[in-house]
Amino acid sequence: MNKLPPELHIVNGSKGMNQGGLLPESVRGRIPVAEWMANPEGFEKESFVNQTADFLFNVYGIGSDQDRHTLAMLADHIETYIQCNTAIAQQGLVVEFNEGKTIGANPYITIRNKTLSLILQLMNEMGLTPRSRLADTKGQEDSPAAKFLRGVKG
Repeated sequence: MNKLPPELHIVNGSKGMNQGGLLPESVRGRIPVAEWMANPEGFEKESFVNQTADFLFNVYGIGSDQDRHTLAMLADHIETYIQCNTAIAQQGLVVEFNEGKTIGANPYITIRNKTLSLILQLMNEMGLTPRSRLADTKGQEDSPAAKFLRGVKG
């Protein structure tokens, strides 16, 4: 049997077994803009790891030493993604090859896209995406919350 998160029990007016509390106030706020969007050089892996570890602990109570490796890989991949964005911004989407005889897509686009796939896989593995955080609610198709999320035609 799938469990609903506490927030959806409020919507349903139900009480879940082993129901935890609501998400901490610091986690329930609006999603801020990532600092590195405007300043790619400002991305700091250690700061990212610390912020993400705090989030995981606040939301899931996860503080396993073993997760440090996965989190470090995620930080490395995000840094690679940012480096690709910087190179694409400098070189453009289309670049010249063979001393200007041919043109083609910037190879950093392919690297960035593959890196993004790996980032999303790692984030899903760690419960860092909205979809992964709500994975336990997939079986609740007839719940009032599911009907609400499907919209008017739901």
